[in-house]
Amino acid sequence: MTKSLLFLLALTCGSAVAARAQHHPAGAHPMPGMAHSSPGMTSMKMDHAAAPGTPVAAFQHGMDSVMVVMDEGMRRMTGASPDDIDASFAAMMLPHHQGAVDMARLQLLYGKDPALRRLAQSIIAEQQVEIQQMAAWLKQHPVAAQSSK
Repeated sequence: MTKSLLFLLALTCGSAVAARAQHHPAGAHPMPGMAHSSPGMTSMKMDHAAAPGTPVAAFQHGMDSVMVVMDEGMRRMTGASPDDIDASFAAMMLPHHQGAVDMARLQLLYGKDPALRRLAQSIIAEQQVEIQQMAAWLKQHPVAAQSSK
C-alpha cells in the first residue's frame, strides 16, 4: 500500500475509534465492585512516550480508546439483567470481542510482523462470527433482554 493510503486508513480507523470512545468515560471498570481479573488489562494505559503524530503514538491512542469503549460496554451489559448469568455473559462478551476486533484492526494498520498480521486477520474473522452468535442469542431471548429495562 502507498503511504497516503496507509495514512488515510489510519486516520479513518483512529477517528472511528475516537468517536466511539468520546461518549464513554475513561477509567470505568467493567464489573463494579470486583477486582480486575487480569492485572493491568482493564485499566491498561499505553506509555505515551511516542512522539505525537507518529504511527506509534497513533497506535497507542487507538488502543487506549478501544480499551475505554470496551470497558464501558462490559460495565453497562446492554441487553442483560445482572441476575441473568447467560444474558450477562453474552452482553459482556459482545464489547469484549468487539474490542479484540478493533485492536486487531489497529495491528493491521500499524503492525509489520507477518505472523501477528495473520493472527490479527484471524481474530477479526473469528470474533465477528462470535459477535453475531451472541447478538442473535440475545435477540432470541427477549425475556433476558427485557429484564434490564
